[in-house]
Amino acid sequence: MGRQLSRGASPLGLPASSLTAARSFLLAAAVAGSLGLVACSQSPPPRQYVLQGQVLGVHPERQQVTIKHADIVNYMPAMTMSFDVAAPALLGGLAPGDLVTATLEVSANAGKLTAIVETGTAPLPEPAALMASPLAVGEEIPDAAFVDQQDRRRSLAEWRGSPTLLTFIYTRCPLPTYCPLMDQNFATIARNAEEDPALRGRVRLVSISFDPDHDTPAVLAAHAAKFKADPAVWTFLTGDRVTVDRTAARFGVGVMRGPSAGDEITHNLRTFLIGADGRVVKIYTGTDWTTARVLADLRALR
Repeated sequence: MGRQLSRGASPLGLPASSLTAARSFLLAAAVAGSLGLVACSQSPPPRQYVLQGQVLGVHPERQQVTIKHADIVNYMPAMTMSFDVAAPALLGGLAPGDLVTATLEVSANAGKLTAIVETGTAPLPEPAALMASPLAVGEEIPDAAFVDQQDRRRSLAEWRGSPTLLTFIYTRCPLPTYCPLMDQNFATIARNAEEDPALRGRVRLVSISFDPDHDTPAVLAAHAAKFKADPAVWTFLTGDRVTVDRTAARFGVGVMRGPSAGDEITHNLRTFLIGADGRVVKIYTGTDWTTARVLADLRALR
């Protein structure tokens, strides 16, 4: 099997046109879907997508591979993610630096790679550019320092002791089915948790903005007021860009900003249910999860 880059290939071994797609396409692709879709009452057949990218890490103990991939057409924008594989044998012979073409199969409940073909090799990005493997279920979330909507310094470690739902948004997001939907879902969960004796006083919600240049504490306070968010229950956080981006990357959220202030931000969506011990219990990817499902998962926590 060939391991040399073809003439004119990019560092990922991909056509230049696929790496310079318009931002509007990236936004459309980001909205189109995401890994781990919530099951409906009647599950649709699996969908398949072509994934091209570079292997950054191989994790046989988790049956996963971390790939820095290009745009997945009609599905999601370029980013670095860890993918489940359908069988351990698919990881055989893979090594960091390998260029691959893979088949991503998305069912009602999960996304996994069902085929991986090595197409070449290329130097890995500089170490500083590598994103740590995204958090998986059972892993402890990292601590980081932020500022909340009341302009108080906060640490993620403060949410230990309470089941917590955490997501990433930005207040200027123009897509009603993206960040605004996350806000609406969190408002619904906060309201229902307060009305449920089994959840009242136990649940905490955290929304972290990845637009710190605009989303100051004052902006977040006004945003929280629109949803009548009780700061004792639902906290909005901002911080310096380095901390925000590193934290988002650790949670598997890819963020791409335009060169000018005020540009739209391209991103994926991941929402985390974190147990009182600070470990990930569930990961809800994209926008297809329901508040009813999350509330049921919260009630199931002990």
